Parts: sequence; structure tokens; C-alpha cells
Amino acid sequence: MNNRPVRGARGFTLLELTVVLFILTLVTVLVAPTFSHPFGQAQLKASARDIAALCRFARTQAIANQDVVEVVLDRQTNRYWLRGPDWIVGRLSGIDQVSTVEDPEQQVQMRQARVRSLPPGVSLKSVLLTTGPLRSDERGAIAFFPQGSSTGGSIDLSDEKGRAYRIVVDPSVGLIRISTAENA
Repeated sequence: MNNRPVRGARGFTLLELTVVLFILTLVTVLVAPTFSHPFGQAQLKASARDIAALCRFARTQAIANQDVVEVVLDRQTNRYWLRGPDWIVGRLSGIDQVSTVEDPEQQVQMRQARVRSLPPGVSLKSVLLTTGPLRSDERGAIAFFPQGSSTGGSIDLSDEKGRAYRIVVDPSVGLIRISTAENA
């Protein structure tokens, strides 16, 4: 028979486990706030990209359908949407059709669609159109025309930490670009 002493199985003591858990908790508390910064920035950037994408889509639809399509911006409610003739907007798939309104000047039904709200903490800081800047309680639109041009304008989005993006719509060719806004 083999009577060799069995070496004791090594394990962790309760003190060692407590120290490791304390260190992990401390690291989590110190590192977690740094992760919230990029997420807030990402929300702001995603909102800017979404408005720019809706503008590009409106321009494409205006050219393809040879009619005027608008992107409406409402500073009071921090919402934006697509507006155009019923025969264009009504046939788009996968949209939220909000309302149909009569436009007495054009004798055509206009439909509003793809209504979106900005996420909490992100706002339409300023909107500059050809008619001038929109006040905080106003609504305005950037129109895109069949030849690809637009009425143009700039839209500043910002969050509560002062970070901002600017979306600029070129009036001559209707192209859209996004940049970070300084002191927006």
C-alpha cells in the first residue's frame, strides 16, 4: 500500500476572494463613467446621420419622380419628417403615414411620412433656411426639386453636454454633408 502523504489541494482563501472582488468592483466604478460618454456621442451622431439620410432620400425621390419633396423640421417638438405629393409618398413602402393635407397653392394633396423624433437629450439647436433662422417654436422645410437642387439650409443638432453636429444642404446641387459644429 502506498502511504505517501497526500498533498493538500490548494484553493483560494476567503480573504483572497474578497480582495479580488473588491478590486473588480473598484475598477468597474472607475471605468463605467467613461463608457457613457461615447454612447451619448453615438446617439447625437446617429441622429445627424438619420436627418442627412432623410434629406438624401428626399432628393432622390424628387429626382426620380420629377416633383418637389420636402424634409420638414419642427424645433418645438424636436421632430422631422418627409412631406411630398400624395402620389409619391403614398406609394413608399414601410412608412408611417401621418396625415394628408391639402395644399391650396399647388392644388395637390401632400402626405407627411417617416416622422421621427430626436432621442432625449438631443435637440434641433438651430435651423437656418433661405427664409431665415427658425425660432424655437417654429416649423420649416428644406425642399428638394426635380433637377436635384434644393432650397438649402443648415441644421445644428446638439446634446446637453454641448457636443454638436451641423448638417449643411447645398442649395445649388442639393448635396448634404455632416460636420462637427464648433460652439453650436
